Amino acid sequence: MKVRHTIDGNKVTIVLEGDLSFSANEEFHGLLVELSPHKGKQIDIDLSGVGRIDSVGLGLLYIAKEDLGGVGSEITLISPRDTVYRMLELTEAENAFKIRR
Repeated sequence: MKVRHTIDGNKVTIVLEGDLSFSANEEFHGLLVELSPHKGKQIDIDLSGVGRIDSVGLGLLYIAKEDLGGVGSEITLISPRDTVYRMLELTEAENAFKIRR
């Protein structure tokens, strides 16, 4: 999995490419540590480059919400592909995240 991010004022954009699964665990946790000073900002996670997400990948999104969220912050999942969106639907992720297709 490839991970990049940009910070623009009060907004952090994370772009993910590849499969969001157990194999992304270590790299994703490293990203969260790097972004920890930006806790509470608006977080956009661009999923347009994610071809597949499994339960561990979904768990990583929830960890990001817990680690980077804060008072007044919101995490938005941006442009998930149909297969990824279906997993988000099945797990009712819209109850925890804003999802923008």
